[in-house]
Amino acid sequence: MRYGCLLLGVIAVLESASQVLEDDSHFTDVGNIRLTVSNFGTIGHGFSKWPQQPSCEYPRGSGIEHLFIGGLWVGARTSAGGEQRIAVSTAAVDVASVRYSSEGFEFTPLTPLQIRSSLPMDPYYSPKAVSHRDLIAEFTDTNRVAPSTGQPIPNHTPLGLRVRLESYAWNFPFADGFVILSYTITNVSATPLESLYVGLWADAVVRNTRLVAPRGSAFYSAGAEGFLEEHRLIYEWDAAGDRGLADSYFALKFLGSEPAAATVTFNSWQFRNTTGDEWTQSPQDDLSRYRRLQSSFLGQVSLDQARALLRQPSNRSLLLGVGPFERLDPGDSIRVSFAVICAKKPGDPAADTEESRVYLLRFAHWAQRAYNGTDFNGNGRLDPDEPDLRGDGSIVRFLLPTPPESPRVRLAINAGEIMLYWSDNAEASRDLFTNRRHFEGYRLWIAGPAATAQDSLQLLRQWDLPGNGIGYDNGFEELRIRDASGSPVRYFFDGDTVGYVYRYRIGNLLDGWLYRIALTAFSSPDEPNGIPSLESSPLATELLVIPGRPPVRLDTVERVGIYPNPYRLGAAWEHGRSERGRKVYFYNLPRRCRIHIWSLAGDRVALLEHVAGSSEGQEIGWYAAAGVGSAFHSSGGQHAWDLLTAKDQPIAPGIYLVIAEDLESEAVRVGHLLVIK
Repeated sequence: MRYGCLLLGVIAVLESASQVLEDDSHFTDVGNIRLTVSNFGTIGHGFSKWPQQPSCEYPRGSGIEHLFIGGLWVGARTSAGGEQRIAVSTAAVDVASVRYSSEGFEFTPLTPLQIRSSLPMDPYYSPKAVSHRDLIAEFTDTNRVAPSTGQPIPNHTPLGLRVRLESYAWNFPFADGFVILSYTITNVSATPLESLYVGLWADAVVRNTRLVAPRGSAFYSAGAEGFLEEHRLIYEWDAAGDRGLADSYFALKFLGSEPAAATVTFNSWQFRNTTGDEWTQSPQDDLSRYRRLQSSFLGQVSLDQARALLRQPSNRSLLLGVGPFERLDPGDSIRVSFAVICAKKPGDPAADTEESRVYLLRFAHWAQRAYNGTDFNGNGRLDPDEPDLRGDGSIVRFLLPTPPESPRVRLAINAGEIMLYWSDNAEASRDLFTNRRHFEGYRLWIAGPAATAQDSLQLLRQWDLPGNGIGYDNGFEELRIRDASGSPVRYFFDGDTVGYVYRYRIGNLLDGWLYRIALTAFSSPDEPNGIPSLESSPLATELLVIPGRPPVRLDTVERVGIYPNPYRLGAAWEHGRSERGRKVYFYNLPRRCRIHIWSLAGDRVALLEHVAGSSEGQEIGWYAAAGVGSAFHSSGGQHAWDLLTAKDQPIAPGIYLVIAEDLESEAVRVGHLLVIK
């Protein structure tokens, strides 16, 4: 009776889900790894959405991609239909281009992708969220025809699975290089599944797409692979492609399962290869795929022999398998968790050494620690000295020790300076595990001028609690906002309910140049519990800022200001050699005005609409080339122009009249721009 009710329920769910469309338009966006996660079992998007959407980019904004396509594999023995057979359901396999109705794309969506966040200020905040960005989907292998297209799924033999994927990502600096993929796999068929294996497969490719577009066989043939048995991890790096300009690892790591899996297997094979040693060939059917899940390299070579060959650059896939799960009865579930990890790779681009893997293993450690949760020692049970958060002796997984909350920040921008304001919310933070108030201080970080998304932030200032021997013991008195009598006060911006307690001036900045700043809060170490000092994510407060003069009434100034003036073609702040990488600023502008640019011959070259805060020239190519788009903060009193005419042509050297028309006071002011080759 239980199975009959279960099947009726599943049929109802599958019928209602027939209208759910495949969705691979979402990616993790809170940390440094931006991984596309779909609602039909795939990760990455095969560069079908490049360059608008990352497939698996790290660090974010760098253009360094790490994954073509990947996804879940599940294989088992089944006697459905009265015949004993082996079947493997795959979310993705080796393909030259991604088409989701092609062979090997055998899972179809049951639900739209759900987004949640544990960050209170995030628009997707939910008290049910596990991480800073949860992406949740359910999908099935039961369809032989893709519901969205009506096209048959070639050579697909369903096992009868319903899968719930929950992916977790954090913005903590020690955890912003991995995404956890937790799969709950349920047997919705009427037949037990035996000797079940689960795998995570990936067609990895580590290349800098800012240098080389993702196309052509050469792009995909520079990767070398390795694996670390003790860490249950398989990885790839760029060994012969971008020569240090794609200096990172991509890795898959098995974190754990319920029930526990006995074996972890490693496999890698040549892209769509059907010749040579069998273990280097791409598996072409369910039986050959199942054998890959069962054993490392089909047992045909030793691990050391495989490791030596995989160090040679080529185009290969990675498969990390776990099992066997002896029997999965109808209605029963298992849960299997992996991590996708990206990490910086220092040293010789072609080498793979203990030194080059230091950041990879650091992220692997924290990914494992997140999975272990309250099971600090990873022995699969809650010991007396481990926190019992639910009060029932159960392990709570997917937890990390938490740094203090990120401060809430605001800016005031002026010529040559940034005034940074922040709140004191971080000072009430408590560690999740110990319930200890652990705030210690603040750090201010900066990159620039001419910062890009890849530039490393540099520490500008640190302030920490006085009198405890940690850090500088310099306190926060110099930062406090005070009223005229010298008493500390909270400062409120119009329309903002946050009370700001601290203020710091960052001076001696260059107008018109791009700076990145971030403010973090850090904790004191908790040595009895083995928790080091932790710092909130710079990504949570990172601000891209262009200093400049604020808006003015046009009738209070003599002329329109312009810089650089004269403009010499090939100036230092141009991005690249294209005309679209040029930029000149007009200042002494009101909040709303029109800017007319004329040649001395009387031809109007361009007409610009200026609105402080929304239309300040953000659309010009310079910002896109700098990797910031329109996501920057400015003073509102200056406007950028790319020296292109209204017909999108570069202007000639010469003198140009710049006329600003105040749309409120109707005042008009003029400036002169000289362009020199």
